[in-house]
Amino acid sequence: MQLYFVLKSPARAENVGAAARAMKTMGFSHMRLVSSRVHEEDKAHWVAHGAQEVLDQAEYFDELAPALADMDLVIATTARERGRYRYYLTPQQAIAQVNNKSNQKVALLFGCEESGLSNDDLALADIISYLPLKVSYPSLNLGQAIMLYAYEFSQGLSEQTVDKTSVQPENSQLRLLQHKTEQLFDKVGISQQEKLAEWVSDRLPMLEQRDLNLLHLLYKDLERALSNNKGS
Repeated sequence: MQLYFVLKSPARAENVGAAARAMKTMGFSHMRLVSSRVHEEDKAHWVAHGAQEVLDQAEYFDELAPALADMDLVIATTARERGRYRYYLTPQQAIAQVNNKSNQKVALLFGCEESGLSNDDLALADIISYLPLKVSYPSLNLGQAIMLYAYEFSQGLSEQTVDKTSVQPENSQLRLLQHKTEQLFDKVGISQQEKLAEWVSDRLPMLEQRDLNLLHLLYKDLERALSNNKGS
């Protein structure tokens, strides 16, 4: 499994440099930036101090969706609840979800220093995580938040989960099930905005790999049954 740190619209080069240094210190090297090229500024490289290669190798995307398109699991970070109710996991709880699945690429998504992630950004994530701070203000800056998540993930990921040498090109079981769920709901007339669809969307990424495998088999049986009913 490879862990990617995806930074959406970072405003300050110094924070991105600090993020690169934190990532390298904790053994991570994959950075993606969206709608911002501050990692190319001299200030970012000054602060990175020994981790400049993380910035040099960082990938740039104009929009967020393409930056997450090849990820098997996306974990968005936020400082507060936004929009409709969703499950908010601590870093340790988020790590447990990574460890119980067969993921090849996992993204940790961070928002702009001033505004964080929008509701549209959060809608692209499978899991939402937060740092349980003792006080709500002052909040952590981007570099500090990435340091804490990098530390927690470096300590919490199981040896079986981490694989820094190879990535399989196939889609993950979770992505396939999310797609099949949408198709099934369309067939039976359940809107994606209905409570049931929202609940399934939130809970599906929380399932362990064994349960995902069983659900995949169940969907195959349901698809076969629907096809037979249609043909009869």
